[in-house]
Amino acid sequence: MTANIAAPGAGQLEAALFDMDGTLFDSEPLWDVSLADLAEMLGGTLSIETRRRVIGGNLRDTARIVQEDLGVEADVEESAAWLLERTRQLFALGVPWRPTAQAMVESVRQQGIPTALVTSSHRALVDEVLAQLDPGMFDTVVCGDEVTHPKPHPEAYLTATERLGVDPRNCVALEDSPRGIAAALAAGCLVVAVPEDGEALADGHGAVVVSLETVTVDRLISLLAARIG
Repeated sequence: MTANIAAPGAGQLEAALFDMDGTLFDSEPLWDVSLADLAEMLGGTLSIETRRRVIGGNLRDTARIVQEDLGVEADVEESAAWLLERTRQLFALGVPWRPTAQAMVESVRQQGIPTALVTSSHRALVDEVLAQLDPGMFDTVVCGDEVTHPKPHPEAYLTATERLGVDPRNCVALEDSPRGIAAALAAGCLVVAVPEDGEALADGHGAVVVSLETVTVDRLISLLAARIG
């Protein structure tokens, strides 16, 4: 996908784009449970290394990687469907915001800056999360099963910016995984990484790594202005 964009302005923040799992919402512990349950269902135990590998990945690739880790030959589509339903059940019980994340998103909206949720999760999971939020928290939502090429391909971010009618080079994307960072960078966004484990992204993978608690609208605007300037 290509974007029809105009020349970037001098640090004007046109939109804030947010990953979901592990960035805004503390859903990774729920994925820990569903992935462990999938491994058990397949007759094994998921390794810590493989759990790290699948962070930020799409459902089908995640199921495939789990099966490879366990040395199990099974239908990947069936495993992915099982994982999706088990995770949906867990999400339906409640998905908490990460500390300060809700206030940060609300402050972006209060300043009239458009927002997008750009996630690798399927719509079935995203709808469980959205049902727990105030309506209209995000101006558009792009899910992993709604694009042809999931992260780390830039399609999801380019889709979001196209829907919002903004220049991706004038947007900031908040992410927490190498796949997500690669996708947003390829789309042309400034990427701010807010991982729970800062050491996991020690080199940033091309993103500015900060603590989520320190993210403000003014800081996002300053970071974007510094990059363009």
